[in-house]
Amino acid sequence: MAGWSAARGGYGNTAAVGSDHGFGDGFDFDALEVDWTADVGGLPVVDDSMVYLPVEGAVHALDAADGSLEWQSEDVGASESPTVAYGTVFVSGDRGVTALDAANGDVRWQTSVSDAATDSDADEPAVSPPTVAFERVYVCADGGLSAIDCETGEIDWRCDSATVTVGDPWEEQNEVDRTIEGGVAATDERVFVLAEAGTIVGLDPLTGEQRLTADTYYYYLYDLVATDERVFVRTGSEEVIAYDSATGEREEGWGGGIRRLAVRGETLVFVTRYELVAIDLESGDERWSVGKYSHCIGDPVIACNAVLVSFGLQGGEYENSLVAFDLDDGGEQWVFSRTESAYVGGRCVVADRAIYIDDGGLTVIRANEGERDEGDEEAEGDTGDDERGEVDETDGPDSNATDEVQAGSDETEEGGETDVQNESDDPETDGKQRTRYMLRTMWSVIA
Repeated sequence: MAGWSAARGGYGNTAAVGSDHGFGDGFDFDALEVDWTADVGGLPVVDDSMVYLPVEGAVHALDAADGSLEWQSEDVGASESPTVAYGTVFVSGDRGVTALDAANGDVRWQTSVSDAATDSDADEPAVSPPTVAFERVYVCADGGLSAIDCETGEIDWRCDSATVTVGDPWEEQNEVDRTIEGGVAATDERVFVLAEAGTIVGLDPLTGEQRLTADTYYYYLYDLVATDERVFVRTGSEEVIAYDSATGEREEGWGGGIRRLAVRGETLVFVTRYELVAIDLESGDERWSVGKYSHCIGDPVIACNAVLVSFGLQGGEYENSLVAFDLDDGGEQWVFSRTESAYVGGRCVVADRAIYIDDGGLTVIRANEGERDEGDEEAEGDTGDDERGEVDETDGPDSNATDEVQAGSDETEEGGETDVQNESDDPETDGKQRTRYMLRTMWSVIA
């Protein structure tokens, strides 16, 4: 089952996990304590009881139980967090993508997608962090989006630009091509990417054909986040705008110096220069806010019913602390504080009800043994949906849908076991996702 499998949680970049990995109603936050630490720094990804993070161009794999080193790869140019899926660790390097066996770090394949060498002084890497869905690795490089087969490493397709209709409706309109720039996110229907001049593009994940284009009229876009209902972007003027994932129509926008966001279900959470804000997406209204602090708030993470965010040395009552707030009402649930000489970190990830803090090293916080065992028993009886009936975003597009259409089989080539890396835990919901995507794929073949 997927945990925190990519830098922003999963292929949608939502920075959120559900009840299987986060903290639901009744969780005892007082049972959380530091479990282990490691000297290696960076923001990890966590999957199947293993922790993966880049260290000086290599990838280190640690046992999530105690932090012991299981294996480390050779230098593959890793500078960003890897992505884990299908028993493979995918990492972007200087000019391409490397696939490592998640069990031992052996190289499975390496594929070049860029002709340009990485400039060590550049603000952005030559190859974007990998986004994995639909049995493909999606990366941006050299002004284009490449889709790489997860098994073979072959490039299935590449999209270099999107066609956009410009001009006022009452005047003559023209079609122009806009170069792909980056910021990849996926849903169970499409792969989304940003193009120049403030354009959001939705592509068919199997063919790369253009399915949707939204001209936002904002020249610079950042932090692309995608759910089945909406696509979110942060603009150059530090606003967050939501667009309909199916039509590309603008729904709502929020301003105020927004720096980073997280989304789960019908809740949008973002941090500004001064506060943490939760938005009810059904109404578009603010649900609650916490803060009025000065340039000190880290990246928010939604862990089921809790929002985790760090506050720095000017964090008021939460100075140099990692704090959990209730997702519904903003009530304080837990505070992890350090002395002024110790850095609490600006970022964290959550998997298997454990918190991983990037604080110059790696600090892991989890419930004590008794609480952990009780939580595991509750999870065994959990359907995978949380109290609101929502499915964990990391369980999204069915990784076997393509194989079912083309080969009529659920079985993988190895051992006959079904790959559930991106499947939903809820049979009914998963069935709907399978059926919808199968019908859409069959229709595109017939057409």
